[in-house]
Amino acid sequence: MTVSVILEGTLKDGEIEKFTGICKEAFEVTRAFDGCQGIDLTYNTENPKNWIFTEVWDSKQHYEKYLQFRTEDGTLDAVASLCEDAPSIRIFDIIPT
Repeated sequence: MTVSVILEGTLKDGEIEKFTGICKEAFEVTRAFDGCQGIDLTYNTENPKNWIFTEVWDSKQHYEKYLQFRTEDGTLDAVASLCEDAPSIRIFDIIPT
């Protein structure tokens, strides 16, 4: 079943440009990863340090393989180091309506 993944976090002061740069580079690999249908970075208009990734994957299993890849290649640690707290990850089934 197709899933929607939402990652959310809050950046430390002064890290927006560095974070955006990491995302631009990383998302090229993400979009080519097996099962990825799309990924976007969005900043909160009320608090630009607050961000979300909105992702769509062919299945939860595809996303879990990707998450393992990003854990092993150090990207997750790099993202977490720029944030005030560990980002949250939520996975939702997409229901055809």
